[in-house]
Amino acid sequence: MKRRFLIAPCPAKSFSSFLNTLRSIIPVAVFSVLILHPAQLPAGTTVLTPITLQLKWKHQFQFAGYYAAVEKGYYRDAGLAVSLREATPGNDPAEAVLNGEAQFGVGGSSLVLMRAAGKPVVVLAAIMQHSPLGILSLDASNIRNVHDLAGKKVMLEPMSAEIMALFKAEGVPDGAIRAVPHDFSLAGLLNGEVDATSVYGTTEPYQLERRRIAYTIIYPERSGIDFYGDTLFTRQEVVQKQPDAVRQFRDASLRGWKYALEHQDEMIDLILKRYNTSRLTRGQLTYEAGELQKLIRPDLVEIGYMNPGRWQHIVDTYSKLGIIPASKPFPMNSFLHSGERPRLPDWLYGILAGAMVIIVAVSAVAVRFHYLNVALNDQMQLRDKAEAKLRKLSAAIIQSPVSIVITDTTGAIEYVNPKFCELTGYTAEEVAGQNPRILRGSILAPEFYDDLWRTIHAGGLWHGEFLNKKKNEELFWEHATIAPIWNAQGELSNFIAIKEDITERKTLQERLDHMAHHDELTGLPNRALFFDRIGQALAHAKRNQTGFALLFVDLDGFKTINDTYGHDSGDALLRETARRLAGCVRDSDTVARMGGDEFAVMLLDIAEPGHITQVADKMLALLAAPFMLKGAECHVGASIGIGVFPQDGDAVDTLMNMADMAMYRVKQGAKNNYAFAS
Repeated sequence: MKRRFLIAPCPAKSFSSFLNTLRSIIPVAVFSVLILHPAQLPAGTTVLTPITLQLKWKHQFQFAGYYAAVEKGYYRDAGLAVSLREATPGNDPAEAVLNGEAQFGVGGSSLVLMRAAGKPVVVLAAIMQHSPLGILSLDASNIRNVHDLAGKKVMLEPMSAEIMALFKAEGVPDGAIRAVPHDFSLAGLLNGEVDATSVYGTTEPYQLERRRIAYTIIYPERSGIDFYGDTLFTRQEVVQKQPDAVRQFRDASLRGWKYALEHQDEMIDLILKRYNTSRLTRGQLTYEAGELQKLIRPDLVEIGYMNPGRWQHIVDTYSKLGIIPASKPFPMNSFLHSGERPRLPDWLYGILAGAMVIIVAVSAVAVRFHYLNVALNDQMQLRDKAEAKLRKLSAAIIQSPVSIVITDTTGAIEYVNPKFCELTGYTAEEVAGQNPRILRGSILAPEFYDDLWRTIHAGGLWHGEFLNKKKNEELFWEHATIAPIWNAQGELSNFIAIKEDITERKTLQERLDHMAHHDELTGLPNRALFFDRIGQALAHAKRNQTGFALLFVDLDGFKTINDTYGHDSGDALLRETARRLAGCVRDSDTVARMGGDEFAVMLLDIAEPGHITQVADKMLALLAAPFMLKGAECHVGASIGIGVFPQDGDAVDTLMNMADMAMYRVKQGAKNNYAFAS
């Protein structure tokens, strides 16, 4: 490829003055191009910035990551002097942060409600990917689901927004549950003063298991209320006035959490020695550490990861349930803090072009003064410096960690860097003169490409994602920034594309989306996805005047097996039950796990009741077959209630209630049978 350099005319001024000007400009331009991710410079001083972190509760393993960041010096290395402040019963950590008593705090999903109410909280990192909050009752009370709480006395702690959302999602009428203030102990439950209490599944169950008291926990997650747990947050004022401190505090805290989860025994020793204000035992802390590991999920996602789509799901859930107003837009952009620095600045192409023009101008000046035989030594030194700068710029592009493609104005490839070749498997010679469409892995709408070309030909930046294909036919995702390049005459000469491989990020997003809509134990659709499909089925049936059926399936005898053989065997039985039920229906039908030992089945396009009874008989027969658990032959049955559209109702709630009541009639009778709602 031929390289063309444009020589700009040099103003008639003294060379020494011009040289001094160039010496001041070139380092700034080249430095801006080469340093894509500037690191934070050291503070250069021993003075530490005082920071207060308001904890969500009293000292325990729930806050081990922050203890680690203090004790291992991670905060100190970041220039911060951090003090940890315990919470007291009834006090809201968010209010302590909002009124300036602390700069940072640990909160929960109720932060969404505060931001919707106009309070300037900003979330920094989700420590727990799932919330540990649930409602605990003793097995002796025979409370198995939310509806069993009707008329019962329940202790609820402050900031139990997820519990309130659970009640609304399950259609529990206001006032049906007798809520009383929480005394932050299990004494009232054990002595019969209350029927149930809100708990953290990471702590309170330990006391009951140690005393061998059987219990049941109703988690909001099983009803589709799957929210983040402990979340690190601050207020808007701190983000605006101390952005570096916010980023340093977040990074040091997450570093502390990584250390704490990898050195749990060491952290337990530290808590017992320095932070044990509640006189916890080693057994309690060990139990809590194990349960927290399941909620943080460091094996699946990076500690602190927040999915904006999942936060939007939380907002939408509160909005649909009427907890926050649906008419008022939620300020998601200012609610979520991003400490990330852009990997590829949008202005990169402009500075590259500007720096190149400056360097070429320097070379031109050197040649001009050479032919004029004026200050030959200065000219040679200047040219050498310009060439050195040019080599650095060239090295920056060649060694870039992302793909760079330069085309002419028709899209023909003129240059690709080594990263492009490494990623795609093509050599530079193979793609020279080709159009980037040789990488196309999927056919997108013509409007997509029309928007791309219209944007860059108008001089704008275009951002977007492509599903591309490597030379070996392997598909991969790229995020591309494409920009025009203008020559010195203001004419469009080339396009530059800076592309980042985002395949791993897309795969992780797909896994998280699947987790949000499927039961983790069985892999079946969860309650939220099932309700969505019912709505679609209802619309389809009304439009095409067809019928469909809902079957509620509740296992008979599951609790006995679970108590006798343990939770692992109970989980194995539920997985096998899911497999057997799925084998009874067509691909167009849906089998979902609603929670616990309850399943639901939706049969589409039902022409006659005989098909429904065939499926129900097949389910009973398959579930009556023995289950092998730990070498023992075990048996369960099933009670099935059936609601049919349109004769049993023409609304989702009506059909669900009819099927539920039919199932309970079977449950109260001989069991191991099925019944139609009408």
